[in-house]
Amino acid sequence: MSYPAWEPCAANGLIIAVVGILHVFVSHFAIGGGLYLVLAETHARRKNNADLLAYVERHSRFFALLTLVFGAVTGVGIWITIGLIHPVGTKWLINSFVWAWGIEWVFFLVEIAAALAYYYGWKRLSPKVHITIGWIYFAAAWLSLFAVNGILAFMLTPGDWSHPEDFGTAFLTRHSGPQPSSGLLSAWF
Repeated sequence: MSYPAWEPCAANGLIIAVVGILHVFVSHFAIGGGLYLVLAETHARRKNNADLLAYVERHSRFFALLTLVFGAVTGVGIWITIGLIHPVGTKWLINSFVWAWGIEWVFFLVEIAAALAYYYGWKRLSPKVHITIGWIYFAAAWLSLFAVNGILAFMLTPGDWSHPEDFGTAFLTRHSGPQPSSGLLSAWF
């Protein structure tokens, strides 16, 4: 089947790269910032530091807006741009990693729910439950990264897979063929 392709300019890959880099930049804040928030809150509660606790509460609003709104919009933007610019590649990517994408989306939904519960739970939840929700957010964000990282590692790692339809081999980027010799490094490994 022939898919229509959107070709707005000569550098179509640049459009994908710009949207992807914006999304990756924000996703790093989503993971690292989630860890920062929960560790800063834990520290503030242990030291009974009201100023730090107030700062973390204010920062959680900015954090939720940045990661949930801008992160989600750029994530959808990646799918739109790759679907328009390279529909066959997008179809292959979805078919090959449908379970990994499904798992990633589940983790992302947990991430969204936990971030919203964390932001809205400052005055409504006990400190212990609030911190637990912060850890749930961080774990879901990290697991979402793990799922996407396996797919991206496959896409960015050239190799000779004897069975490219094997999900585990592709996701973990294990090569089944002979490894290339690269001088000094081949002597070490």
